[in-house]
Amino acid sequence: MQRFLRGKTATFLVALAIYLILRALSGLGPYSLTQVTLYLAIALSLLASNVPRIMDIPLHYVYPIRIVELFSFAVAIACFALLFVRRFLGA
Repeated sequence: MQRFLRGKTATFLVALAIYLILRALSGLGPYSLTQVTLYLAIALSLLASNVPRIMDIPLHYVYPIRIVELFSFAVAIACFALLFVRRFLGA
């Protein structure tokens, strides 16, 4: 049962990542470059962490996927901090 719920959660997070990619690249909203980068970094981090839970991947791809996940998470944190400073501190 727990494995079933873990798979459902991972599938939902992959779908959320695809939605974020489409939202960032659609051009429908007045997004700044920082917001687009934030959405793409979050989506890439979600995909890198959840796709291996859904699909079997070869063992030699595990380390590069982990590096991509950590790098995109760091970029998302940096973009969020930049947006926070720009929005609330008026810089």
